[in-house]
Amino acid sequence: MAEFRTLYYGPMDREYHQAVSETPEPEKLEGSIFPISQLGETVPETDPTGRFKNIIQTTQAAIRGGAGTLQIVMTVPHESAIGGRPKSYGKEVRETLREVAKASEVNIAGVELPTSLNNLAGFDYQNLAFSEEKRTQGLDEVKDAIKFTADVAQGGGVDVVSWEFPRGINEAPWQKTDPLSKGKFFQEGEQPIGWLVDDRTGRTTQFRKTEIQHLPFNKDFTPIKVGPKELAEGKVELNEFGWDDFQKWAEHNKEMNKKLPFEQREPETPEQVYIQTQLNAQKLNLEGWKTTYMQNAQHEQKNIDDINEALKKDPENAALKQALAYSEKKYDDWVHTAQSNAQQAEEIEQRKKHFIPMWDYGVQRSAKSYAEAGIEALRVTQQDAQKEHPMMKTPLHVGPEIGWPGYFGSHPEEFIELVKKSRDEMKKMLTSKYVDPNGKLTNKEYEQVDGKYVDNTKNKNNYFDPNIRPDQAKEMAEKHIKGLFDTGHMGMWLQHFKGQVDPNTGIMETEERRIKRFKDEFYLPAVEKIAKANIVGGLQLVDSMSAAHGHLPPGEGIFPVFEAAKIFKEKGFSGFMVSEGHEEEKFGEGRIRMKTWQNAGAPVGAGYFSGAPMQWRNAAQGYFGRSYSPMFMFGGYSPSNDFKLWSEVPLE
Repeated sequence: MAEFRTLYYGPMDREYHQAVSETPEPEKLEGSIFPISQLGETVPETDPTGRFKNIIQTTQAAIRGGAGTLQIVMTVPHESAIGGRPKSYGKEVRETLREVAKASEVNIAGVELPTSLNNLAGFDYQNLAFSEEKRTQGLDEVKDAIKFTADVAQGGGVDVVSWEFPRGINEAPWQKTDPLSKGKFFQEGEQPIGWLVDDRTGRTTQFRKTEIQHLPFNKDFTPIKVGPKELAEGKVELNEFGWDDFQKWAEHNKEMNKKLPFEQREPETPEQVYIQTQLNAQKLNLEGWKTTYMQNAQHEQKNIDDINEALKKDPENAALKQALAYSEKKYDDWVHTAQSNAQQAEEIEQRKKHFIPMWDYGVQRSAKSYAEAGIEALRVTQQDAQKEHPMMKTPLHVGPEIGWPGYFGSHPEEFIELVKKSRDEMKKMLTSKYVDPNGKLTNKEYEQVDGKYVDNTKNKNNYFDPNIRPDQAKEMAEKHIKGLFDTGHMGMWLQHFKGQVDPNTGIMETEERRIKRFKDEFYLPAVEKIAKANIVGGLQLVDSMSAAHGHLPPGEGIFPVFEAAKIFKEKGFSGFMVSEGHEEEKFGEGRIRMKTWQNAGAPVGAGYFSGAPMQWRNAAQGYFGRSYSPMFMFGGYSPSNDFKLWSEVPLE
């Protein structure tokens, strides 16, 4: 009797040697999480397996493997003169990519820029300073990528990994304001560092918050008075001030400033108060010496006057002439030294005025850059729409990719803040006529800035469009500035998630328990918060087996990748989803998508004959190739049936 199977098996498949009744039942799924058509993959411009493939070949390989959505990942550093990135692909290559995607009915969803370009604030991690040159360089790279995406895709996004500037974890603002984060995260051994930046130069100043200052101030922040007794004894009283004191001092200043005119207001952040106390001490020292030097100059002037009087009586007295020359030289020295001290004191006063918290400064610079990039995406999209045969089906957008825990842009609160502020800045750029002396956008022709009235009409905003209403500008900003959510980057917060001690037993919880709490208490609720904010244009689905940065296919690690994707879909997300699990390509080409499809429960089909749907293990590990050797011998390698053990147990 002929036996028909619903699946094809080879001699290396275990099922080949089993009867139909012995073949394992297919895994039962309630339904697929996502269809294959919605689960794409990232395509690196250079082959990560080490084989020499160009961007066209890597794209074609992904298409032949069945991917319907692609995101091109630029891997060549943006400082590299040759080798890759949008500037390396000419008209013919771009047309080829476009035609390949069109012929295969595949969607190229956008471009990810190399991690060497890791912020648009222009922060230089080598010099620890904000550089306008670096900001412009990064922005130019983004604009090139926008044009490249317009040429090869039917619309889509350009994303930049968001390491906008360094910031600590233990004392980040969201530790106090975000309910999902309070008391849950800690960086072992982290030094609490205070950061300030000079908004004129972009140079930063850092200090350790653990250092104690000894200041001539009372604990109510009033100066300690030095009376006759203290003067007679030569005694100077000082009090110790720690970081908690500076935080209280900043709160005190906030209350006092409500009653003071602008020019008399004191700093309102503890970082500014800390630095100002040091700068004030330096300034007072300089001013004290300036006074001393001026008094010496006055004394020398009296000597000069006396000598001149004596010379009137004895004009030829050589000793008097020599004394006069000496006194005039000393007078000039005292005056010049006093002037130098006055100059340094004034510079310190200006530094006090221009030192601002790095958080505010950095976020504003990043928002400005993303707003400018968003306007470029708007402009290119509009240009395509005006063509006789438009190529793009969806608008171009640009935005940050949620980053790593050690940098601003990685926490959900920061990610949401950055996208929203960038959108607000783009709206202002499109609807504001002028830029005030501090670089802020405004429609006021004349206004008071830093206590002075200024004429803003002298500095016009080049992005202003009189034909765009504020409500239209808001809609445009939301359409052309969207972030990218990377599930693996989100998982890296696990390394800072505190373990809990059981109060009954005093024993630290197991790692499995800690991971489960991380998923339930932070990861998934934070994903829901981001999804509700409506700031994301694309998802990179990537997993890891630990808190370290990894690129496993979704479902091959410990994080709830597909649960996160489902939350986005339930909240109305309509962007692209791609697997970034390229780290397992060395175990089998195509695992980046095959394991994604398998773990998502996407159906393969019902087989040639009627019956239950084909199992993914039969397709992905049978026809498409296993990632391991068979666990039995077969064919010519199998021992002869003429030889048997005394127990008659087969050797297999």
